Amino acid sequence: MSLESRIILVDDHAAVRSGYKRFIDTEHDLRVVGEACNAEEAFALLKTIPCDALVLDISMPGQSGLELIKRVRLKWPRLPLVVLSMHDSPVVASKALEQGAKGYVTKSSDPDELIIALRKAMNEQTHLSPDIQSQGLIIENVHSQPGLPVHEAEGHSVDGATTNTSGLTPREVDVVRLLVEGKTIDQVATSLGISSKTVSNNLSQIRQKVGVQTDFELAFWAWSQGFGRKPPGFGD
Repeated sequence: MSLESRIILVDDHAAVRSGYKRFIDTEHDLRVVGEACNAEEAFALLKTIPCDALVLDISMPGQSGLELIKRVRLKWPRLPLVVLSMHDSPVVASKALEQGAKGYVTKSSDPDELIIALRKAMNEQTHLSPDIQSQGLIIENVHSQPGLPVHEAEGHSVDGATTNTSGLTPREVDVVRLLVEGKTIDQVATSLGISSKTVSNNLSQIRQKVGVQTDFELAFWAWSQGFGRKPPGFGD
């Protein structure tokens, strides 16, 4: 009987899959047994090919990696999941861990980080690549209960909206909603009947409250909380 741990790789770029497959296969106890280019293909593979860990990207056409994590957690709650992503945002990494990933490694990291994350994940430990750790993301008990729908585990209402807005005031919530809809600061000010300076001040307070620094992180946070459009690259 083979002692190799079986890995499935999910990434929409064939060159990325090929490169990491060769690297993983050099390990005496790891072997890539399947590849998929999107979430649907990955889910179908999981139904037919036994595996010990799933490595997946976050940004893919169709369903995003986050949505795939939710689906996998519900059907195979004990399968170790490791995210391999171009995004080095701690907000994205934190959301992946909340959804059920055991590891988060950026593609700019040393490839050995993926091997470390895989081994830890299969040993029920969590691992973040150094560039994520350096931004202050602390690994805590963020995983939802196995098999429990994420909207129940994280306080989401039935329609997908969340009751947790990190202490934002109603006005701050309105500011976020309008900004992630694509409105400029001046347009937000006009819509809310306040000055542009007030909107800018609100935006600074919002970023501080939710722990983000960039517009992308804010858009991702808004989407993850149930309001705002899905950021580009996170599925249709």
